[in-house]
Amino acid sequence: MKTEIQIGDKVYQIEILEPQENLLKVKVNDKEYFFTKNELGELSFIEDFKPSLKETEIISGASSEKEIKSPLPGVISAIMVKKGEEIKPGQKLVTLISMKMENEIISEGYGKIKEVKVKENQFVKSGDVLIVLD
Repeated sequence: MKTEIQIGDKVYQIEILEPQENLLKVKVNDKEYFFTKNELGELSFIEDFKPSLKETEIISGASSEKEIKSPLPGVISAIMVKKGEEIKPGQKLVTLISMKMENEIISEGYGKIKEVKVKENQFVKSGDVLIVLD
């Protein structure tokens, strides 16, 4: 969908695409922004999303060792993936409860789950490895 929006005296060219299920690409005056969409249709902004990666490359709070690490301390409340599963950008991987808030750990790239290192109700520290990717 393409549209034009005027805010004050500024005009913005907007284009909204859904290149994959639950992933939105929003172009505003040729600058791209990416959002994930949950079951309720609510959007969450993905910072530092790299859409130009090849399908076999991985990013997701991941180090070069292809590990997805906890961004903060908390308790794992849900694990949405299993060993051997192919993941894609915008896919929910783990839910982490920290400071009474649910935080969804979302894939920012493509990959395959090699190992899930955590279990539900497990406490993790910031930087702990949650998932290892092939």
